[in-house]
Amino acid sequence: MKFIVSKKPKEYLKQGPTGCGAYSVKGILSAYDKDDKNHPFEYLPWSWFPFVTNSSHWTNILNSYGLNAKRESMRQLLEEQRLEIIKTAIRCDTPVMLLIGNGYRGNVIWSVIRWWLISHWITVWGFDDEEGVFYIYDSAVSKKYYDKDIPTGNVKRTYQNVLRDLRGGQPWWWRYDYISVIRSHS
Repeated sequence: MKFIVSKKPKEYLKQGPTGCGAYSVKGILSAYDKDDKNHPFEYLPWSWFPFVTNSSHWTNILNSYGLNAKRESMRQLLEEQRLEIIKTAIRCDTPVMLLIGNGYRGNVIWSVIRWWLISHWITVWGFDDEEGVFYIYDSAVSKKYYDKDIPTGNVKRTYQNVLRDLRGGQPWWWRYDYISVIRSHS
């Protein structure tokens, strides 16, 4: 089975060294025609460490724009259940924002050290069971590495790679966090 969310981000922006959560939120808001900021960084909180954000912050931002966003954890679930949570949201025609360990370098080669150390937000916009892949918007991927042959998102990743990526990143207690956009209030 293959399913693609009917809405998609207006564009796939490339982030710099930080800001993945803000870029992911901007992508979701633009898909729902609710994005009113010039730059994704305008969604970051004011603080001494604005790039250190958790799922609560992003859920609050999405909800403040009239979306019904919910943050949860997949920590206690089996891997098949984790895949099913993502697929169920997609089948309900809503994207999923995942916190992963970002093991991917700019050249899309995977690094275990980066995966263990660096947390990163991505959004999932579709899946294909026949290929065993998710269609993802990953703002850290350079435009020259975009997969132009997919129906949505800028890269595709295998189910196994997404499951692996969910196990990485710091701080460890944020691992397996995700945000689903249940439906729009308006």
